[in-house]
Amino acid sequence: MDYSCKDDFELDFEIELEEKELAERCIIHRRMLIDDIKNSAVLAGTVLDDDVHVYMHRFVYEALEKYAAEDTTKERGAMLLGEYEHRKTDAADGIRVIISDFIEARYAEASAATLTFTHKTWQHVWREREARCPEKRIVGWQHTHPGYGVFLSGYDLFIQKNFFNLPFQVAYVIDPIENTRGFFQWKNEKIKKLGGYYIYDDK
Repeated sequence: MDYSCKDDFELDFEIELEEKELAERCIIHRRMLIDDIKNSAVLAGTVLDDDVHVYMHRFVYEALEKYAAEDTTKERGAMLLGEYEHRKTDAADGIRVIISDFIEARYAEASAATLTFTHKTWQHVWREREARCPEKRIVGWQHTHPGYGVFLSGYDLFIQKNFFNLPFQVAYVIDPIENTRGFFQWKNEKIKKLGGYYIYDDK
């Protein structure tokens, strides 16, 4: 009798099991990582139970502050990298987002009040992500408002709705002149400002 089909099925089944176990291990590892970060993070502002809970690595926070202040004659931007998980608590279901890296939005067209990601910008971002950290997701974007506050303009809302429209994707705005900053989240299918966020370290 020819058992090749049976053997192939068993082999495929074993591979499928291995992949499933690896995926489950990755999920467990990610949850352990997120729980560790959550326990050691410092809160800036106020976060509601049903808000997106954003955890930004201190290195990213400080690097983006420096990047924003280097040129205040025009808007500057970056892609935020990291991971996310859906969380369930006694109070609410929600999302945790960990921002552990970023990529400068090079080749963007910028003025004092606008920022446009070009095709060349996206090519650069995808190349950098693949080379540096292919396991990380684009969890949002950052841009500056030099001298005119933390909000999302009509064009910013267009970018958020068309390019960063997944529930875990956030927008981070820095005004390097007024020294203010803030996140915007998807909440109840609308874009709303977050009252706060967390800063964490590796320690």
